[in-house]
Amino acid sequence: MSKLNRDIIFYIFQDLIDFTNMNLNNNKKYRKSLFYCLLVNKLWCEIMIPILWSSPYKYICKKELFFNIIISHLSDNSIKLLKNNYIIKSNFQKQKLSFNYIKFCKYLNDIHKVLPNDSILKKEIYKLFISECSIKCLSLNMIYYPIFQYPGANISLSNLYELYCNIREQNFYHELAQICRSIEKLYIELDDYDLSGIVELIEMQKHIKYLYIEGYCECQKIAQALEKHVNSIIYLVSTKYTSFLYFLFPKLTNLQFIRIRNGDNINNYEPIKKFEEYAMDAGYYKLQILELYKISLYIVINIIQNTNGNLWKIKIRIPSYDQAKEYNQTIYRYCPNIKYATVFLNRDETLEELKNIFIKCQYLVAIDIDELILVKYRDKFLDLLIELAPLPLYKIHIDRFRYFNKESLKLFFNNWNCKGKKTLHLYHRFVEVHNFIKKYKIEGIIECNYYDDDFWNHEITWPDIVKDI
Repeated sequence: MSKLNRDIIFYIFQDLIDFTNMNLNNNKKYRKSLFYCLLVNKLWCEIMIPILWSSPYKYICKKELFFNIIISHLSDNSIKLLKNNYIIKSNFQKQKLSFNYIKFCKYLNDIHKVLPNDSILKKEIYKLFISECSIKCLSLNMIYYPIFQYPGANISLSNLYELYCNIREQNFYHELAQICRSIEKLYIELDDYDLSGIVELIEMQKHIKYLYIEGYCECQKIAQALEKHVNSIIYLVSTKYTSFLYFLFPKLTNLQFIRIRNGDNINNYEPIKKFEEYAMDAGYYKLQILELYKISLYIVINIIQNTNGNLWKIKIRIPSYDQAKEYNQTIYRYCPNIKYATVFLNRDETLEELKNIFIKCQYLVAIDIDELILVKYRDKFLDLLIELAPLPLYKIHIDRFRYFNKESLKLFFNNWNCKGKKTLHLYHRFVEVHNFIKKYKIEGIIECNYYDDDFWNHEITWPDIVKDI
């Protein structure tokens, strides 16, 4: 029974960690609850410590204290070396530790951010991690050190789960390819330089599942290496429309998540047109999340129609709204499980089709309207929300909510409250809305939030270097 209890507690804690990571805006608040778990009893502490230390950088409150704990794991010879080089104080004494915390560390992607910028110190600490840890994700800084020469490297790196390929030195990837076969999550920065090491590394992996591509480089060898993994790739993000995608996208039969941006190429639609040609020819029967930018609604509609009813999130930004009505129709006809969706209002009969979405899509949680709603539709839209919005719906993004009539909004807020609905979360980009609805926020009827990725609750996380792209 004690074994069962330990297992159950572990999974509860793991879910709590996942919940904390997903709620970025309230991360500090939820993080405290994780620390409280350490204080309940010895069993809870023994279960929570390995979970927190698996990705230690996420939960650091005091960098100096964390650094001292790391240093206390070093050998006496390493401590002596650091003292002799005046990196730590001569009177430094190692702490008496309750756990071997280092052995729990798996995800080291941001660990370099809390270490002093000293090459001797980092070398000793990285040697410690290599000798003690089964590493799932390397720090970007570690790849500049001769980690393959450190004792235990073959074992420590053999279970690597994710990697960020953004350095030009290809020998690192050639060496890693001889050790590692388990990478599933891969970030590749494409550029006009030799990529032979990355190509070999990709070819040597068993099953790549999560793929993030950044850059314009037209590297066919990378695409050909990834062809081995077309049946295992379930998550694809690309920052550009390139020939890489033309080759790969139609073959990803098990794809569940796709996001393609094209922010740096605003006026060049040729790559997008080329992608559209290839996107027409395939079925996406397992697709759950669709995020596309600057692509025609005709193609979006076609992709949705070629899914198997599994889509629950659709986010699109388009150059033309000519088929807005047909798009709204496609949502309620082909997406019975939709929860998050971009919808359109400013065309003939789009409001009527939004009504059908509300009636037929009863799992709807959030709607995204990324355009100014015309005056003639505003009050009708508010009335429709009161009359037919599904019970789960509580998140609305209207980018220019401040242009709505104040009296209409007051009536809407009061009616929403009288209906006994959930607190309504409004997302926008204008501070003025905050001031107007302060009264309703105090009463718990409305929450006002700045529109960002938190609206969409992205379930796959990447380090800051990727999020900033």
